[in-house]
Amino acid sequence: MTDPHDPAVREVRDFYGRRYRIGEDDRVLLGRSRSWMAGLAWAAMLAISLFQYGYGAALPTLIEANGWSVGQAFAVLGLWVVAQAAGSPLGGWLYQRQRDRLAAPMLTGAACCLIALVTLAHSTGPATVLLGYSVVGGLGAGLIYMTCIATVTEWFPERLASRVAMVGAAFGYGAIPFVVVAGHMLGPANRTAVLDTAALVVAGVVAACGLLMRKPPRNWWPAHIDPQRWAVDRRLNRSLPNNRPAARPYPPSAAMRSGMLPMMFVVVVLTAAMALFDIAYLAGIAYTRSLPAWTLVAAMSALAAANGTGRAVTSSLADRIGRRATLGLSLLAGGVAQFGLLAAARNDNHPVALVCFAALAGAGAGAGYSLLVSLVRDWFGDDATVANYGIVYSGKAVGAVAGIVLAGLVVTSAGSVAPFVVAGGLGLFGAALTRWMRQPHPAWVSLPSADLRDEAVARWDA
Repeated sequence: MTDPHDPAVREVRDFYGRRYRIGEDDRVLLGRSRSWMAGLAWAAMLAISLFQYGYGAALPTLIEANGWSVGQAFAVLGLWVVAQAAGSPLGGWLYQRQRDRLAAPMLTGAACCLIALVTLAHSTGPATVLLGYSVVGGLGAGLIYMTCIATVTEWFPERLASRVAMVGAAFGYGAIPFVVVAGHMLGPANRTAVLDTAALVVAGVVAACGLLMRKPPRNWWPAHIDPQRWAVDRRLNRSLPNNRPAARPYPPSAAMRSGMLPMMFVVVVLTAAMALFDIAYLAGIAYTRSLPAWTLVAAMSALAAANGTGRAVTSSLADRIGRRATLGLSLLAGGVAQFGLLAAARNDNHPVALVCFAALAGAGAGAGYSLLVSLVRDWFGDDATVANYGIVYSGKAVGAVAGIVLAGLVVTSAGSVAPFVVAGGLGLFGAALTRWMRQPHPAWVSLPSADLRDEAVARWDA
C-alpha cells in the first residue's frame, strides 16, 4: 500500500475545480494491474446473470415441477427484480463505507445467492420461494451488482463508459450457458441437482471475487495520465466535444432538485418495464403456447446476448454523438422491437422473427443501464456517482412490476395486442423524454471555450 505521507502523492484540481489524487500506481496499490479489479467484477456479474434470464428459460420446467400457475411463476421473477433494484442503493451505501476491502458486501451477496438457488431447488411452495429466491436472492444480487459497478467506476475514471459497459454486459450474456441448460436439459427429475450445482458455482465465484476485490483511495487517478490535461484536451479525451463534464458536484439532494435525476429515474422505469415484459413474455408463451425448446433457448439467448453486447456498442457510439443522444436511440430501438414482437406473435410466433426482435429488444434495454452510469457521472460529478446512480437504478423496481403485468395480460389472453402497444409506447416515450433532458449547471459557471482549452493544454505541456 502506498504511504499517504509520500510527497509524490498529492491532490490536484482541474479547470473545473474537480479533485484528483495522483502519484499512486495501481500495481503498487494492488500488487497487480487494476485490470484485475475489472476482471473480478466481470466474473461476479457473469455468475449472477442466471437469476434473471436463466429463470425465464427455466420457467416452463418450474411451473410443471412445482404445480404453479403462470401468475405465481411471474410473481417470483417480478419480486426478484424489485428486490434486486432495491438492494442496489444499499450496495452503493455499503461500498462507500468500506475502507479498501470489499469482502463484506460481496460475501453477503454470495450467501444470499446460495440461499436463493437452494430454495428454488428444494421448495415448491410459492411463499417460500418468494421469500428465499425473490427477496433474499434479489437483495444479494443487488449488493453484488452495485459493488461491481462502483468498483470499476472508481478504478477506471478515465475509461468509465467502456469498463462499465464491459462489466454490465456480463449481467446479460453471462446467462446464456444456463439458458441453454435450462432449455434443453432441465426437467422435474434433475431440477434439484442442476440448481444445487448452480448455487455452489455462483456462490463460490462471487465469494472468491469478493475476497480479492479492493477499492482505490478517494479521488484516485491513474499515474500515467495527466488529469488536468484529460479535463480539457479532446485529443486525449475524445468524448469531450459531446460529453461535457459536470460544472460542480451534485450530491443526491441537489441532483434531485435539478429535475434531471428524477427524469433519469423515469427512464430506468421505462427501460425496465420493456426488459421485464420481454423476458416474461418469452418465458410465458414458451409454456402456454408449447413452443419448441430450441425456440425459447434461441430467443432468450438472443435477448441476453444483445443486452450485453449492446452496452459495449453504445458506449463507443456515445463518445461520438453524446450519451444523451445514444440513450434516446437505444430507447427508440427497444420501443420499435416491441412492435416487432407483436408482428411475430400475430404470425404464430414465427421463430426467426421472434429471435431477431428479441435481440433488438435486448440491445435497446441493456444499453440504457450502462449509459446512465456515465451520464450520472458527467452531469452530477464524481463525488456522488455511486449514490446518484443507486437512486436512478432503483427505478427498475417500478418498471419490473409494470412489465410483468403487461406480459401476464398477453400470456393469459390469446391475441392480446394492447400490452405490446403499451410496451412499445413506453420505449418511444422514453426516447422522446431524453430530448428534454439537459445537463444541469449553475448560471455563473462558464465552461471552457476551445481557445481556453488550447491555452491550458499548452501551459501544461510547457
